[in-house]
Amino acid sequence: VVTGFGRGSKQMGVPTANLDPETCGGEAVLSALPLGVYFGWAKREGESNWHECVLNVGKRPTFVDGDGTTIEVHVMGASDATPEYEDDFYGETMRVDVCGFIRPELRFDSLPELVARIKTDIGLAR
Repeated sequence: VVTGFGRGSKQMGVPTANLDPETCGGEAVLSALPLGVYFGWAKREGESNWHECVLNVGKRPTFVDGDGTTIEVHVMGASDATPEYEDDFYGETMRVDVCGFIRPELRFDSLPELVARIKTDIGLAR
């Protein structure tokens, strides 16, 4: 888990664990995937329980803040209002098993539109 852009928790209220693209196969593997939103299961190293998750693999078209593909994982808690993890765990290892594709990556005209769609994606992933 690496440091992201600081938007997930702070600006959007949707905390994410940002995975290092190189650890996940690099651009060679990621470029073969459709950019967009996926669902699956995640757990931190050493944990026995898997948790539902929704993740974005993409270029962040709503924000102009750098090149490259990012992998942002939101681990769902027991309810939509409570994330599974409240603490930062940079440098730890997270395993993610991707089960399916929800939608392609989209550009949104505003942050509220993006947040609304993320909440819809979380509902679909559940």
